[in-house]
Amino acid sequence: MKWKIEKVPELKGYTVEWAEPENFYLSKNNVIFHSKNLKPPFEKIAVIDAPSWKQAASTFRLAQRLLRFQVTNVIPLSNGDLFVTFDKTVGIIRNGKYQILEGLSRLCRVLRSACAINENGIFFGEYLANDERGEMRVYKYKTGENSLEVIYTFPPNSIKHIHGIYFDKFTNSLFCLTGDDEKECQILQTFDEFKTVKTVGQGDETWRAVSLLFTENALFYGMDAELRANHIYKFDRETRERESLGEVGGTVFYSKTLGEELFFTTTAENAPSQTENVAAIWNVNCGGGGLRRNHQIQKRPLASDAFSIRHDSFPLFQQNRKRTIFSSGRCHRRQSKLQNQQSLKKNALKPLHILLKTIKILNAKSSVFKRSVRLERGEKLW
Repeated sequence: MKWKIEKVPELKGYTVEWAEPENFYLSKNNVIFHSKNLKPPFEKIAVIDAPSWKQAASTFRLAQRLLRFQVTNVIPLSNGDLFVTFDKTVGIIRNGKYQILEGLSRLCRVLRSACAINENGIFFGEYLANDERGEMRVYKYKTGENSLEVIYTFPPNSIKHIHGIYFDKFTNSLFCLTGDDEKECQILQTFDEFKTVKTVGQGDETWRAVSLLFTENALFYGMDAELRANHIYKFDRETRERESLGEVGGTVFYSKTLGEELFFTTTAENAPSQTENVAAIWNVNCGGGGLRRNHQIQKRPLASDAFSIRHDSFPLFQQNRKRTIFSSGRCHRRQSKLQNQQSLKKNALKPLHILLKTIKILNAKSSVFKRSVRLERGEKLW
């Protein structure tokens, strides 16, 4: 199946955080917007309180990236609230106001789309440098409450941080991804909200992943390795065996399922594992077929090795979405493991610039209209 890439000028400067028919949430700096059709003007939902100096500085693009002055997750809840992660805070938007939730043991970030959602609540893990290798926690939030609950704690010297928690609808279980050193790279599974945890795989960077995709028969993920070649892997649920679907040119942070099509975004970063100077979107059909590169962005010629470009993220979609996804191109600086050993810097991921490109991926066989994508059965997606 062929796919084509289109720029969406109306979304320049915005990030699509949540997407389903007639219900889109977007962010720009510390402001949350809503739209029914992704056509401006967007409805302003809330402004997240922040120090005035940060708000002023964020009007300059470089300062905004350096400060990481951005939203990373927006999840609409059944009671009308919005669950939001912003900067190093976790909160809810209720009645147009952002309210920081109690119970967070310390300030931390949550990676984009790295929250698991099921009928019992929202689950996420701490993501911070943790160079001292202290405890790391998994949290749960229940709709309507004003606080978070710690449901699991990794003991000291076990992991660096948690990349994400993901819900598997096929087994009604949660998966937890951790890193970063070889012994800290794990894919874990729990059927009882972390009362008990079993190991799917661990031990080296081939188990280091940031996002995870599920089908009835398999798990799929891309490696986030710094010191070895990165591959897209398929893990068979029945045989418990892994198969490499192919090598990709950079680390994989984010992925998304559209029907039987799986998409992975790779980075262009300053890491020994980098084999080419581009960020790209890769695609494979879960039913078979080879790994394909659909789109790429060349790293800017004037950028030093400290700079990188990447297709950063996909928004959250409902399970029946089949024809359109969005991705924002972002640029970051990340120190490699070797650099960290030679430097006193502790923050291993610093944003420096965002490409003003939001793209949509459309099935080239479907009918494309100015304001909608029509599925084969005639259903409008947005």
